[in-house]
Amino acid sequence: MDPRAGPPSAAARESPGLGRPLSEVAGREPLFVEPTATVADVALAMREGHCSCAVVTSRPLGIVTNGDLARVVAERRPPDTPVGQLMSSPVHTLPASAPLIRALLLMLDEGIEHVLVMRGERVTGVVTDVDVMRQQSASPLLVADRIRRAGAGGPHALGDLSADLAGVAAALLADGIDGLRIAAVVAGLRDALTARMLQLAVQELGPPPGQYAWLALGSQGRMEQLLHSDQDTALAFAEPAGEAGEYFPALAQRVTDGLAAAGVPRCPGGFMATNWCRPLGEWQRTFLGWLDEPNARGLLDAQVFLDLRPVGGELDVGVLDRTLARGRHRPGIQLALAQTARRFTPRTRRFRLVRADRLGPDEPKLRGTVPIVLLGRLYGLAAGSSERTTAGRMRAAADANLISADTADTLLDAYAVLLTVRLRTELGGGDPAPLSAPQRRELQGALHAVRSALQASALAFPNPG
Repeated sequence: MDPRAGPPSAAARESPGLGRPLSEVAGREPLFVEPTATVADVALAMREGHCSCAVVTSRPLGIVTNGDLARVVAERRPPDTPVGQLMSSPVHTLPASAPLIRALLLMLDEGIEHVLVMRGERVTGVVTDVDVMRQQSASPLLVADRIRRAGAGGPHALGDLSADLAGVAAALLADGIDGLRIAAVVAGLRDALTARMLQLAVQELGPPPGQYAWLALGSQGRMEQLLHSDQDTALAFAEPAGEAGEYFPALAQRVTDGLAAAGVPRCPGGFMATNWCRPLGEWQRTFLGWLDEPNARGLLDAQVFLDLRPVGGELDVGVLDRTLARGRHRPGIQLALAQTARRFTPRTRRFRLVRADRLGPDEPKLRGTVPIVLLGRLYGLAAGSSERTTAGRMRAAADANLISADTADTLLDAYAVLLTVRLRTELGGGDPAPLSAPQRRELQGALHAVRSALQASALAFPNPG
């Protein structure tokens, strides 16, 4: 199960849109075909049944879509080709009880248009991208399609996507989707944007002289981006040979410029591939230095890179994951992370109540989401987990008995609330959005959960005295 998805929020459960269970959306029985059925017969059955796909009853199951049939024509394959030769397998599935938002996230993550709906081991329906778009006034799938269709003209060809993303976020928020899930959607669209920018840049520069990996860091690496999140990126490439020393910096410059032109702000701290473009071996040595000698500057850099996730290129960067996993046995960096997190403890007022009535515009971030992210990094590192999302890290920490399952769930609920508050502020032009009495109580409860978790961390990772 995707750790970003989780159970639907109360608002989502009551909302008719993306909170609807898939069983209500996929109302029609899917078309089933044998793997030995011919392309011609399946195409005819799909046309007569007005179906955009057919489920192939192979083991494991497969799927054939209109796109697959078009590929058969383009490749001039004979019409008696068995569909078992062109189907996609294994298929992407979700349970019938899952909310539609999970299908949306899966489509964005995998670049697919169909998700099979299951009751136990039985396929009961298919949810398509069209089904998702019907539930929304501004669909992220339409934005993703616009990104994929961006034509020639280099990385600047796409234009500013800020208004599109704001429209998507506002529509999801109005549909009762919480900030954590919306952040995953925004990050998925930024992934698609990055991949397209890389394609356009390679069209300009020519094929790369070796393998590389474009790395998302920070909130994009964690799949937790909001509208104003800036670029946090890096580039790793195979050991330099020949023109690699010139090609990859040029690639980094074009993609960074293209992302900025599309509305993704440059990182004020310089965490961009234009500044962090290195051979893989050099990256490994840098990571070892951060873990072995966690000084103040190194810790600042290391925290952002704890979130790294490849979003483009073919270079295997697993060695960096294995290097970071050594942090489980480095109490120095764990202690430094814990101390940093506690610097952002929410303030209290009289009678030690957490302040939530007069928060400044930056408080939900500085006293809310930032310490939760830092605790996620700390506990993920201490658990030796390769998870990148905050949800995944918290659950890995609970599995390792570093925190209780209740604490993990409480912090993730608080994270969703705080991201929602931040998103409302961003959509409001930067001014804190007015909160109803229930929303104020929810925010106060979230900040209290953060404060309690930070105080508990002092027991496991005490300040040196």
